[in-house]
Amino acid sequence: MSQSGSPAAVQPPGVWAVVLNYNGLRDTEMCIHSLRESGYLSLDIVVVDNASPDGSGDALARLFPEIPVLRPGRNGGYGAGNNAGIRFALARGAKYILVVNNDVVVQKGFLEPMVGMLERDAGIGVVNGKVFYLSEPGKLFSALGEFNRWMCTGLNVGRDAAGCRSTTLECDVDYVCGVLLLVRREVFETVGLLEESFFMYFEDVEFSRRVLKRYRLAYTARAIAYHRSGGGKGWKSYTELYLYYHTRNRLRVFRKESRTYRAYVAGFTIANAAAKAAVIARNCVSDPAKMLRQWKALWRGLTDGLIGGGE
Repeated sequence: MSQSGSPAAVQPPGVWAVVLNYNGLRDTEMCIHSLRESGYLSLDIVVVDNASPDGSGDALARLFPEIPVLRPGRNGGYGAGNNAGIRFALARGAKYILVVNNDVVVQKGFLEPMVGMLERDAGIGVVNGKVFYLSEPGKLFSALGEFNRWMCTGLNVGRDAAGCRSTTLECDVDYVCGVLLLVRREVFETVGLLEESFFMYFEDVEFSRRVLKRYRLAYTARAIAYHRSGGGKGWKSYTELYLYYHTRNRLRVFRKESRTYRAYVAGFTIANAAAKAAVIARNCVSDPAKMLRQWKALWRGLTDGLIGGGE
C-alpha cells in the first residue's frame, strides 16, 4: 500500500522499442515523439542508425541524448539493423520487444492491447496491430494479415473485409506485417532473430513462417498506428529498391519448399514481373529514364532470385 492508503501503481511489463533509422531524421523524430506520448509506463526506446550518410544518426543523438543510438557502421538493411537493436534490448532484460518502422506514428494507448494479448496467452509469440496510411488516415495499410500461398506472399490487408473493418477484433493470424511487431523475448531466444540476407522486404513473411512452427501469431484491431509507405502506392510509382528486393526475395523466401512449389513461385514471380513491367511502361512518355531504371531493377531482381545472385 502507498502512504495515502491506496494500492501502489503496478508497473506494466517492460517493453523496448527498436526504431531503425536511415536518412530519416524527421520521420524518426515523429515516431519517437509518438512512442513517448503513447502513455505506456514501461517503454524504453533504442534507435539504430544504419550508417546514414546524411548525419541523421548524429542529429538524433543530439535531439534525444537520453535515448541510446546504436551505429553498426554499415547499412545492413531491415534485418541486420533491427537485430542490432533487438540484441541490445534482450541484453537489458526486455520482456517484450516492439519492432516499429521509423515512418510509423503510433496512437496513444496502442501498446496496452498488444501487451495484454501476450500476457494472457503464453502460446502467442508475436502481436500485430492495425495500421493506416499516414497520408490517408482512413485507408488501411495493414490489418488482419494473411499468408496467401497462391500469391506467394503475405497480404497486409487480409481478405476478410468485415474483420479488417472491425475496431475490436482480436484473433490469431498466419502472417504479421513487419511495420509494427510486438515480440515475446522467448521467440527471439528460441526461433532466432530476423533474416539478414534479404536486406529489405519479405523478412516478415520468413519470420512469420518460422515463428509459426513454435508459437501463434495474433492481431488486435485495438492497437492503432499510421505508416508512411516508402515503396510507392502503385506499380507505376514503385521505387527501384522496392522492385529489385521485392522480386528477388519472393523467390528467396521459398527456397526450402518442395521443388513443385518452387517452380510455381518462379512462374508466378515471372508473370508478376512482366505485369509490373507493362504498367511501368506508361512512364515512357513522362519519364523514360525512370522507366528504364525500374525495368532494370525488375530484371536484376528476377535473375538474382532465380540464380541465387546478389548475395
